[in-house]
Order: sequence, then C-alpha cells, then structure tokens
Amino acid sequence: MKLMKLTIAVLLVSFISVYAQNYSYNYDEMTQEQYNAELEKWKSRLATAEQGISDEDARIASLKAELESLNQEIDATWNEIYATASSDKAGNDAYVSDLNKLKSDVNSFLGMSPEDIYSRMNELDDFAAKVEELKKNDLSTLTANEKLLGQIESLINQAREKGKTAVPPSYTVTRGDYLWKIAAKEDIYGDAYAWMRIYTSNSDQIKDPNLIFPDQVLTIPRVVGPNEYLVQKGENLSMIAGYSNVYGSSFKWQKLFESNKGTISDPNVIYPYQLLKIER
Repeated sequence: MKLMKLTIAVLLVSFISVYAQNYSYNYDEMTQEQYNAELEKWKSRLATAEQGISDEDARIASLKAELESLNQEIDATWNEIYATASSDKAGNDAYVSDLNKLKSDVNSFLGMSPEDIYSRMNELDDFAAKVEELKKNDLSTLTANEKLLGQIESLINQAREKGKTAVPPSYTVTRGDYLWKIAAKEDIYGDAYAWMRIYTSNSDQIKDPNLIFPDQVLTIPRVVGPNEYLVQKGENLSMIAGYSNVYGSSFKWQKLFESNKGTISDPNVIYPYQLLKIER
C-alpha cells in the first residue's frame, strides 16, 4: 500500500510539473480575478488527485480483505483434507519432511558406484521397507505425497538396476580345470589361494572342493555382496562376529558357524578368501 501511495504521489508531482511548464504565468500582469480563477483550478486538480489516492486506498483495502477471505477458505479446505487423513497441517509438514529425508538418502545411495550398491543391497531393502511403512499413513493418499512416494520408489528401482551391473560374472568349467587353476587365471583372481572364495561362493553346487565337472557354471564374485563377509588372513569367527558391520558381538561367533556349516567343519579353522554368509 505504501508503494502505491508513493507511486501516486510521484505521478501527482510529475503532473503538476508538466502543467507548471505548460502554464507559466506573469504574475505581475495578472489581475486578482485571474489569479483566483487559476488558484481554484489548481485546487480542483489537487482535490481530484487526492480523491484518486483515497479511491485507490479503498480498492487496495478491498482486495486485501478478499485475499484474506480467500486464504481462510484455502486453509479451511486444507484442514478438511488433513482431517480425512486423521491429521492436521503440522502432521502433514512432519510427514513431508520424512519423505524428503528418505528421498535425499536414496538419492545419495544412487550416486554410489555399482559395486558399492551391490555390496549394500540390503540397505535398499531397508529403504523399500520405509516406503511401505510410510504408505500406511493416510497422508500418503494426498496427491503431492503420493507423487513424492512414487519418486522415491523410482529412485530405489534405479539403484537396484545400477547395482545389477556388478552382479558376479560366471565361469564355465572345462576339462582339466580345478579350483586352484581357475582362481589363478588372470581374468579371474590371479591368485591360486583365492580358490576358497570360488568354493564358498558356490557351496550350493560344490560339495567337495576337489570335485568339479566340465560345463559346471561357477559364480565368480568380484565384490562382497550384501550379508556376506570375505575372510582376511589372521581372522577367526569370534573376531569377525565382533565387527560392527557383522554382529557387533564376538559372543555371536556360533551364529556365524551355524550359518556356514556347509563350508566350515571346524569353527576354529577358517581360511583367507573364505566367503561367509551373515544371517540377520
């Protein structure tokens, strides 16, 4: 409103300046009657300008009242919408904040390399579980929230597809192959001692590491997958169980043993390159 008044005042001054230039008077030669007549004309013009300002103020006040009324109607409508979801504006704001936080987390995850995503696929499952939990809230049915949930699900799917590019390749056994020989190949691991990794990664089809057969298709993992752990030299089950990314307690070594009985016959003996399953 102040800006509008200032604008009108500037226009009024400009108006007077223009007319002052167009109507210059020689007051020494004017009669009193002429002077009074001109003065009345200027008073009339000034009154008209002041009335214009007053009318503009009234229009502005009317528009403000209409806007306030419209905002109240909008707020009332939204409150009715929130009520259908058993919530209110504050509840929806908190819900949207949770959605945006989850979207940001998934976006960051998507920015990782395919190998890192593959090794942390279980975190994608956690994200998906959070989405399903958020969907249980009635606020999820609001159009904007529904759209945001869809965007998050799309990001999760994109991350899954990106991680799939790091899925372990395979090797088809040929006559004369054995695990040491395969592991030593430059395009496999380039290290014969990594035979244990091939064995433990294929425990579902290799019962005896000394017996593999032609045309057998073996998985050759390049990265450690989700819920897996690759044994390093000098480690034991108790030490591994104590790691924060495993169980966080060395006393849970028995759980590791039970989950890997197929490839561990003695819990006191494990080997480098041995791939352990981490049951959650």
